[in-house]
Parts: sequence; C-alpha cells; structure tokens
Amino acid sequence: MSRPYSLRRRLVWLLTGSLATIWLLSALVVYQRAHREADELLDAQLTQVADTLLAIVSAGEVKHFAKELQHHSRHTPVPIAFEVWYGKHGQMRRLVTSMGHDGFDPGIVPGFNEREFQGVRWRFYAVQDADGKYRVVVGQAHGAREDLAREIGQSLLIPAALALPLMALAVWWGIGRNLRPVETVAHQVGALDAQALLPLDESPALPEEIAPLRTALNALIRRVNEAFENERRFTADAAHELRTPLAALKVQAQVASRAQTADSQQHALAQVIAGVDRMTHLVEQLLTLARVDPSTQGAAPPPLDPVEIVTAVCEELLPQAHRQRQILVVDAVAGCRIAITAAWLQVAVRNLLDNAVHYAGEGARIEVHLAPDRTDCVITVADNGPGVAPGLRSQLSARFVRGEVEAEGCGLGLSIVARIATLSHARLELGEGLSRVDGGRGFSATLRFNAVQHIGTVG
Repeated sequence: MSRPYSLRRRLVWLLTGSLATIWLLSALVVYQRAHREADELLDAQLTQVADTLLAIVSAGEVKHFAKELQHHSRHTPVPIAFEVWYGKHGQMRRLVTSMGHDGFDPGIVPGFNEREFQGVRWRFYAVQDADGKYRVVVGQAHGAREDLAREIGQSLLIPAALALPLMALAVWWGIGRNLRPVETVAHQVGALDAQALLPLDESPALPEEIAPLRTALNALIRRVNEAFENERRFTADAAHELRTPLAALKVQAQVASRAQTADSQQHALAQVIAGVDRMTHLVEQLLTLARVDPSTQGAAPPPLDPVEIVTAVCEELLPQAHRQRQILVVDAVAGCRIAITAAWLQVAVRNLLDNAVHYAGEGARIEVHLAPDRTDCVITVADNGPGVAPGLRSQLSARFVRGEVEAEGCGLGLSIVARIATLSHARLELGEGLSRVDGGRGFSATLRFNAVQHIGTVG
C-alpha cells in the first residue's frame, strides 16, 4: 500500500521552486544584460576622458593640467588611470601620468585594448592627434567593472533571497485556503453514517474542479441507498416467500408421517414433492434475479438476431403448454438486431412465456410475435386468459407480486424481465391480450428494444 502524501506540501514546493527557478533565470539574464550595459557605459567613459585629455594637451595646457590633476587626485581619487605621451623627432616620451601608478607599457596602440598590467586585467583606450604629436592612453581595471556587475547582482539577489520565504509562506497560505473545500467535502464524507447514508449538502459553493466530485459522490450515495433498499426489500420479501412453502412442506411431511393408510401417505408425499418443485422454482428465480443485477453488467454485448432464441424457447415450453391443452402460436420474423446478451434474452423470453402458460389457464391460446417496428424490435407474448386489471398491471413488474389468478408461481418472472429490460435499454409494456369468447381480453407483455441494424425482412 502506497503511503499518503501531502498535496499542499507538493504544491508549495512545486510553486515556490518554479518561482525561484524562473526568478534566478531572469536575474541571470538581467545580470548579463546589465554587465553589457556597464561595459558600454564605461567604454564610453574611457573614450570621453581620452578625448578630453587630448583636447587639453593639444591646446598647450599640459603643465597647468598636470598641476591641477595632481592637486585633484590628492583629494579625490580618479577611478580611471591615464597618461599623456609627447612625440618629437620620432621619439615618444611620457609627459603626465595619473597618480597611483608608474605608467603603462609603451606599446599600447590606438583604440581599445585589453592586456595584463601589474598582474591585473585592464581595458585600455588610446587616442592621438592628427599630427601624431600627442597620444593619450586611459585605462581601467576589470575589477571595477566586476564590482559594478556584482553590485547589480546583489541588488537583485538579496531582495529575492529575503522575499522567497515570504513567497513560500504566501503560497502555503493561498493553497491551504483554496484547498479548504476539499477538506470540507472530506469531513462531510467522514461524517456519513453507514446505516443511513445521506447525500452531501450541495448548498455551499465549491470550485469548478471540486463540485463534480461532490456531485459524483452524491450520485454514488443515491445508488448505494437504492441498492441497499432493494436488497432489504428483496431479503424481507424473499424471507416471507420462502417461509410459506417451508411451513407447507413441514405440514405435508407431518401428515405423511402420521398417515394411517398407504393412499393418504402417498398423497401427502406427492404434496411434499410438489412443494419441493415449487421451492426449486423459487430458488432458481431468485438466483436468476441475482444474476441480472446491474453490478454484473459488463461491456455492451454485440448485436444479435433474436429470432433463433425466441423460436428455441417456444419449442422448449411447447410440451408444458400441450399438457394444459393450450395452443401456442409462434410468429418470429427475422428483420432486426438488438444489443443484448443471448443468455439474458433467453431468460426474458422464457419468463414471459412461462408466465403466460401458468396464468392463462387450460385451453388458452398463447401467441408469440417477433417483428421489427420502425426503429424498434418488438417481442410480444399475448394470451386470451383471464387478464389483469389495468390498475394492477403497473405493479406486476415488482418482486413477488402476482396477478389476480390463483396459480403456482413466486411472482418474480416479470420482475426479472423488467430488470433485464432496464439493463438492456429496452421497455417492458404490459397491456391487454387476445380477445376471449366472453368479450373480454387476456394479458400481453411486450419487450420493445431499440433496433441496432436492420438486415431485411424474411417472410
């Protein structure tokens, strides 16, 4: 079994880590961009200083400039080092140098140059006048540029480093606040009573991501309640139905054990056997009803033509109908396909026909019709027996409900058919059957399936 984990903790780490990573990448890009901008700015500064110095020395103000420079450098150190060269008769000599260094190498050519000076990387810029008489060289250690870039980086990183814990705290609080509906639903589910399941309160507003969960839970609770109620009703009714034949079997067995004559004993034993047969039929019907429970329904079955199944069931029950001198007429027309398992269809048709044989009475006429009807495939079992009052028909599909005719049975046949029809997306219709001599009408049961594919009509 896998260990539970904290969704809040995962989200906090994910969001905080993502924010920190994105910020660090952004800071790196900004730092590189600022470094380039600083290089351009300082290069422009070197150029401006060099051009200014060249203009001063070209105007003949070298001595005055040197005195002013030395005086200024004593009070305010200049971050840029420079020197002025003077050329005469092809020889260059150094006129002025900034304070703090002994002079640059003489081989610095005009333009920008980078080289080692006193063990440190420097960037130089050299310029000379048109006559080549004066040359000015200015330089700046790369350390100054790195210091500037470091200050920019620190100005970005330090506030973020201080803000990250606050961001994590804000994310933790925000996630916790938004996950409260989940905790609320969890508390409601935890407070449910297994003996009296009630749907969750749907009045509080929930986020769109959580509302479907509550809806699905309520739908599940309703289905579970319905299943529990059906099972409780089924258990109570089944216990009642089983209690009566068991008591009758006990009475008949007692009669057989106390019988004074062989004839009375044989009669009592025959009643016991008949009771056992009724019990067997009842148990078989109960097992059949359990097998067509919705929880046993799998994937949608492939379409089939019901004509062979209907014909086979009618042939199977034909001897039973003949024993009661009943006339069984079968009119099964091939012409449509329905989506139902063969076993379920066989059980449904057998129960409809068995119901007609049991309740139509001796000498009755029973007709079984199978034919396509527009977009439906219709199976009808009709008889000219006593019939069922209109007010009672709607109750016949309930468990353990029989019609008005006294006959052997357990009242589960139509209930099984109704369950199969529901699971197969079909309709069970109960109505008037065939006409009788006295002007009345018998009983009919019709299964109406949605036809999946018409394949032609065969006469």
